[in-house]
Amino acid sequence: MKHFRQLHTIFERAVCFSLVMTVVAVMAPGAFAGEGVFLLGNDTLQLGRASSGVASPRSAYWSYMNPASMVDLERRVDVNWYTVFPRAELKPRGLLGNRLDGTLVSDDISNIVSTGFIWPLKSGTLGGGIFIPSGAGVEYPYSRNIISRLVGGNGDRKLSYQHIRGVLAYAHEFENGWAVGLGLHLSLNRFRSDHLTLSLRSAHNDNNWDSSLGAGFGVGFYKHWDRFAVGLNYSSRHWTERMDKYNDLLSSPLDTPRVVQAGIAYELTPKIELTLDYKWLHWRRIKTYGSPIFRGGGYGWTNQHGFKLGVEWKALPKWTFMAGYAYSNSPVREDGVFLSGLVPVIVEQHVTAGVSHQINKNNAIHFSAIWAPSNKIRESGDGDLMSRLGKGTTIEAGAFSAALGYTYTW
Repeated sequence: MKHFRQLHTIFERAVCFSLVMTVVAVMAPGAFAGEGVFLLGNDTLQLGRASSGVASPRSAYWSYMNPASMVDLERRVDVNWYTVFPRAELKPRGLLGNRLDGTLVSDDISNIVSTGFIWPLKSGTLGGGIFIPSGAGVEYPYSRNIISRLVGGNGDRKLSYQHIRGVLAYAHEFENGWAVGLGLHLSLNRFRSDHLTLSLRSAHNDNNWDSSLGAGFGVGFYKHWDRFAVGLNYSSRHWTERMDKYNDLLSSPLDTPRVVQAGIAYELTPKIELTLDYKWLHWRRIKTYGSPIFRGGGYGWTNQHGFKLGVEWKALPKWTFMAGYAYSNSPVREDGVFLSGLVPVIVEQHVTAGVSHQINKNNAIHFSAIWAPSNKIRESGDGDLMSRLGKGTTIEAGAFSAALGYTYTW
């Protein structure tokens, strides 16, 4: 009964934190994505090593990142605040591009709150949380296309997408040391935009919010030897309802793709650990993102392949330092730059650093800084009609962000 009351208290805390997170999500214009519409992460300890560590669990975020690895975590609650300072510059060109206002800049700040718990059981480990793995958004001062600029009420300049996901996961370790984890994922998705439609007018819902529910699952595998560990996580396609208020813009639901992340962790010394991960995101099977605009209403994105390298140094008993580097190709192709002007997810590199301090037996705080160097891409005009009409358009995007985390263990 005592353990049940403690578990009930955890769920109460999670609900409270989720309400705070939802308020923040409503206030934020839209998170700046790092891997397509996926963020690099939510958790301070995960971001400190550039989102590597699928084989090296550190917090409740691993209930989403690799549920099998939860078997190596103690009872805990984690809370994270993640602030992103993005900058996107769009320079429209071509017959359709708005040349009257020069370079259009979007630099609204986004705030993301997440929380999760880990609860070891007599047999297995339970974990979960509420995270924001996906989000994107811009707000330019003027329309990117000349038609909307002159006769369309200055539309086609704003977009905000938010994906709030709840995770409940269970992990079991077998006698041979291998662990398997399974997670249930449920989501609330919010979208608004005055995006240009194929009728060359702004979406009729005119930047008012629409929402949908979604569901998916995750499966993870993990094994840890004395100095070496391996991990693999598969996140299914996340199926969502249609955004009916945007049926003139979105021909399909805003599903997110299946994702595979595999990695290793190796302890060079008792104080230094290296992590190396590979990540694959299957955008081409999601109609809204991967299909051509005139044959499916999508952005024509390509799949992403990424590599992540991290290092952790336990310099002192209460102080741990982290660093990492991640690279992933942009899903936006050179013949889809103009079309992706309101979803400028072209960042390819991330450089990160972090520090964690164990205040006492039960309390710890963490801080990480993340730099996404600017990347620039130019519309080739070699694609469909939108590509030809926007030939020469350029997008340049980058970001700096910081994460603050708190952990309570008992």
